[in-house]
Amino acid sequence: MERRLRFLPVLLLVLALILGTVACGGTASNSGSEADADASAESETTGDTEGASAFADLEPVHLTFTMHDPVTSRIGQATQAWIDEVAALTDNKLTIELFGSGTLAPGPEALNFVMDGTADIGWLYTMFYPGQFSLTEVVALPMNGPTHPAQTAQVLWDLYDATPELQTELSKVHVLLMYGNPVNFISTKKGPINTLADIRGLKLRCPAGAMTEVMKLWGAAPEVVPPGDTYDQLSKDVIGGTSWEWQGLEAFKLYEQLDYYMEGMPIYEGVFVVGMNNEKWAALDPAYQQVLSDTTGKAGSVTFGETFYNAAQESKAAILEADSTAEIVTPTDEAIAEFKTIADGYVPIWVSENTKDGFDAQAYVEKAAELTEQYKR
Repeated sequence: MERRLRFLPVLLLVLALILGTVACGGTASNSGSEADADASAESETTGDTEGASAFADLEPVHLTFTMHDPVTSRIGQATQAWIDEVAALTDNKLTIELFGSGTLAPGPEALNFVMDGTADIGWLYTMFYPGQFSLTEVVALPMNGPTHPAQTAQVLWDLYDATPELQTELSKVHVLLMYGNPVNFISTKKGPINTLADIRGLKLRCPAGAMTEVMKLWGAAPEVVPPGDTYDQLSKDVIGGTSWEWQGLEAFKLYEQLDYYMEGMPIYEGVFVVGMNNEKWAALDPAYQQVLSDTTGKAGSVTFGETFYNAAQESKAAILEADSTAEIVTPTDEAIAEFKTIADGYVPIWVSENTKDGFDAQAYVEKAAELTEQYKR
């Protein structure tokens, strides 16, 4: 615990420095090297000489990390900051190479790539893998879950600690981090959505799982489109909009194709799991495992959640500055209530689908709701 408390302030500092130097386009300035130097200097002042000597005789280890967002995105820069901190804490003996934009593994294939060892670590968006993370996605039930990425992290880790079935579901990889993405909302190209009638028949990009099912109940025509293909499909009018969050809209430049942002009706937060190949984890020296554990887990996940939230706010400001015609859409309370009533109707369906093998899905969803309220922001 003492090691963790020493490491996390350094990680927070590095993440703050990275986000503070990110430009409007989502890239970092040359001051990144200064941030690395400052982080290294602070690490040296912690007096962790024992940690430094622990790695002197170890063989260097190089790991690969696959991510579908660009490495220049705000969350990509924050991930790189964590990678740099791991290297600093291990005397550059444990290094991690970040591959962004799906260059190592397309987002929907990242889980398989990590499980078979093609990639060592993956940034896994659970909604890309329908049916494989249903208990994890209890926090993503539309209009019934957390609305802050750090809140999502807190709820998930508490559920994980108390639920063997969730532990089994996530055992496909060694879990390092779990947190939400900033709250998703509907953005459209040719007109705003103010009422339920406005969404009927509209082709919208959304992830698989609960969100797809609720979109259907609303009367929309959901399309599961990979992140990297969304811009093209918007430009060709194959789809008329998307459910996404501000950081993703900026990272993939979707704001160039969109004009209406229904931020006034938050829908859900997706779940990101940073998971490592189980065999690769088991093969690591315990000293390396300790550093990875101390900089991740629940505390590290909350830190990333805070970072992701702040990144989304910066992305929103950048998009609104870049697009003077952008319009924030806020439906009336009555219209939002109509959407929510239908979304609430999906919860019993989810409970029914997940009540099996003695698992009490109703009690589980109630516990998730209780924790969501407990960690409300």
